[in-house]
Amino acid sequence: MSDLTTPGSLRRLIEESGHAFAVIEKAVNELREQIGSLSADDPDVVEILKAHLLAIGSPSDAMKFFSLELLERLAPKRALGVYLEVVESLARSPIQPERTYPLERAVAKRLGEKSVEAALPALAVLAGREIYPLSRTAARAVASIVGSTDQEAITERLKRDDLPEASQPLLLGEGVSRALFPQKRSSAKSSQERRRELTRRNALPTEPAQFCLRPESERSRQRRLKAILRSDGRDPLHCGNCEETEAVKIGHVVPTARGGTDRPGNLVPLCRECRRKLPRTRRDAFEEELHPGSGDIPQLNLF
Repeated sequence: MSDLTTPGSLRRLIEESGHAFAVIEKAVNELREQIGSLSADDPDVVEILKAHLLAIGSPSDAMKFFSLELLERLAPKRALGVYLEVVESLARSPIQPERTYPLERAVAKRLGEKSVEAALPALAVLAGREIYPLSRTAARAVASIVGSTDQEAITERLKRDDLPEASQPLLLGEGVSRALFPQKRSSAKSSQERRRELTRRNALPTEPAQFCLRPESERSRQRRLKAILRSDGRDPLHCGNCEETEAVKIGHVVPTARGGTDRPGNLVPLCRECRRKLPRTRRDAFEEELHPGSGDIPQLNLF
């Protein structure tokens, strides 16, 4: 086996590319060629498969199902943790209305079948966004974990102390109930047309939904924000101010503490040198998710 095709080398290539999807896909293809010799306890293989599954909204769903099955076969205990990351990342991300997210729906279904209670808040958020058919699958997974389709029972489960990140259980319970039992309305529009309209309307997560999820790690947040920029046709690996590629991080023009969102137009990649040139207060705000209570931080002005 060539040094450039070992799992360790493939993982390093993915990290050096900033988790570019084309590089991830190439690495997974290489794993397919080596499937007979892969080790079940190789952490590099698990990380490659994890990166593939966490490339939310990217194409090649058929290849992702290969990663799903291989991860379950090689590392079943790690697989559930990866599935949890997938639904939490999706709950925070913009949804592309033209996609049906078959892989992500399969992950939500498996979390329900395995009764992974830690996934309840993220699944409830996805159900409440009313993005069909994803929301219906997430709602059914919630009902499977709770053991009931009753809104009150679901809300009470989300209130329990073992899910401290479920900060709005009543809102979440109502969202699950809407997805499980959509209201029948007399309308000239077909049911499918109404669902398409709901999907377009809820393609971006609402602000309250974000507060129902556990704090996001810096690494996960950067990976998610890079994916948002790529989906908008922008390069997240080049500084938005000077085009350098060294130590680029994604930040917000209008801080989230002041109502800024994760929409592509509010995101900017900056290299280490350009971040250093920012005023101290704004430089700290560039890592604002790691510095809670920064509501007085000014909007970012590039130089």
